[in-house]
Amino acid sequence: MFLLACCVSGPFAAHAQVPSSAWPGRVEAARSDWSAQTAPDAGWVDVALPDDWSLRWPGFDGVVWYRLTWNQSARLDDTALFIEYLTLAGEIRVNGTLLERDASLAEPLSRMWNVPRYLRMPPPLLRAGENTLLVRVSGLSQYRPGLGPVRIGDAETLRERFDAARWLRQYLGLIGMAIGATLGLFFLALWLLRRRETAYGWYAANQLAWFPIAWNMVSTSPWPFAATDAFQNLIEIAVPLSSGCWAMFVLRFCERRWPRREIAVWMALIAASLCVLLAPHEAKKSARDLANLVSTLAVGGADILFLWFAWRGGRNDQRLLSLFAATAFGAGVHDALGVAGVIGDTTNYATLTEHVTVIGIAIVLASNFVRNLRRIEGFNVELQHSVDEARTELAATLSRQHELELVHARLGERVSLAHDLHDGLGGMLIGNIAELEQAPEQVSSRKMLDSLRELRDDLRLIIDTASAQHYGEHSLAELLAPLRHRMARLFEARDIDARWRVGDLKMIYLTTTQSLDLLRILQEALANVLKHSGAARVDVELHNEGSVLRLKVGDDGRGMPPGGQVAGTGMRSMQARARRLGATLSIGSEPGATLVRLTMPLPAPAANQA
Repeated sequence: MFLLACCVSGPFAAHAQVPSSAWPGRVEAARSDWSAQTAPDAGWVDVALPDDWSLRWPGFDGVVWYRLTWNQSARLDDTALFIEYLTLAGEIRVNGTLLERDASLAEPLSRMWNVPRYLRMPPPLLRAGENTLLVRVSGLSQYRPGLGPVRIGDAETLRERFDAARWLRQYLGLIGMAIGATLGLFFLALWLLRRRETAYGWYAANQLAWFPIAWNMVSTSPWPFAATDAFQNLIEIAVPLSSGCWAMFVLRFCERRWPRREIAVWMALIAASLCVLLAPHEAKKSARDLANLVSTLAVGGADILFLWFAWRGGRNDQRLLSLFAATAFGAGVHDALGVAGVIGDTTNYATLTEHVTVIGIAIVLASNFVRNLRRIEGFNVELQHSVDEARTELAATLSRQHELELVHARLGERVSLAHDLHDGLGGMLIGNIAELEQAPEQVSSRKMLDSLRELRDDLRLIIDTASAQHYGEHSLAELLAPLRHRMARLFEARDIDARWRVGDLKMIYLTTTQSLDLLRILQEALANVLKHSGAARVDVELHNEGSVLRLKVGDDGRGMPPGGQVAGTGMRSMQARARRLGATLSIGSEPGATLVRLTMPLPAPAANQA
């Protein structure tokens, strides 16, 4: 990627960006110290532009004065000066007049190494004949200090050159930095939302790690650091980090995992970064060259692998993306060879291809993400269709089940009604028929009337419970009311004082069978009071005590004869119904009193239903 060109990621990258041009006169250079305010009188040597004084004076940190002389023709209008770059900071004087001065000419030095200069010459400043351009340059030997190509001539022509250089050096850098940061944050968000897409995460890390490198191309001060070395250390950490992230992106995008080799690459990159960080100032260049070599090998190896994986059974998107990577790799190799002087063309093609490459990669990754979203949307449509079919089938099944439950409930009601008719009316009818058949003359009309009344009351009880309680929709209090009304009339006709104490029955919901059994037990107990007790008073208590239901029926009559508790048919019926209810029934009798007690446990849903 662009990293190959940025492997010279410091001020010295400027030397690789502009071809040299001949100055129309003499160019000389002389060394000086940091505090010098004027050019020295001696020590001048002839040089050619562009110039890197670290090759002439190795290890020299300080100020070098460049003196450029030329002969100006008589035509002095529309003349301008264009300086490609100076590394790191400086000032410019023409014929002794200061035209421009950078903010800081000593540490922390202004980082004006990548800033082209365009200066319009006022006609009074120039004179016919020999003129002198004096450029003071402050630089550090570890960062290829010196002066780039300088031109003087027609103002409009040089203005065009300046605009092109400014676009190439700064504006494209700003645009690339903005694009890289935006794409880095965008794909970081995608990765955070979908952690399985590790290629997105590594690409985001590559772009974010590249941000300091891009910032180096446009920054004009070492802020937030206090010295050039500290600023440059950040760049030299970002270069290996970005190259490692790019290598990881290539492997993950090609669906490869090489744990041991990946660890080895990261260890080499970390060692290279530490080498730069720990190196003293005098050895920064050597350490930086070593780190850049390791980073270049990581990027180059990843791009070669990318081409290999993509074109041997890879996907179309992998092939397209590998072409972008190969283009950027080729541009980086060209620029590196130009910096090293192996080839004469020093145009920085990496800057030109960087934006196209980054945008192309972003388009490929975004198209993959959109394709995955479409696949997910298609899966959601299929899933929704399946859910709709399952819902339809479930609705049909539930409808059939509901119909079966209705049929089952109706059958259950019929069976319960049949049992009630058999146990109650049936038994009473059979007994009365048998009695009439055996001794019809002994059955008085009074006895026959009592039997018919008992049949009527029993039939009313069955009808009340069967018609009023469908699926437990009526409480026990509502079912008790008709029985209580009828029994009260009977007691009143016999001059028996009936006292009822009923509590908390509105929240009791029982099944039809349970309600009928409970009311039958109460009816049988009250019927015994009417028939056999001769009592003047009867007390009925029915209370809900939370987990149990308690029923008590007591009278002040003559009591029951010995053995009556087990011999009577009514008593046996009461005991059978109590067992079906899971209740305990006790009947106590003595001369002058009879007491029937029933304790029935309440199911939790019935006891707590609102």
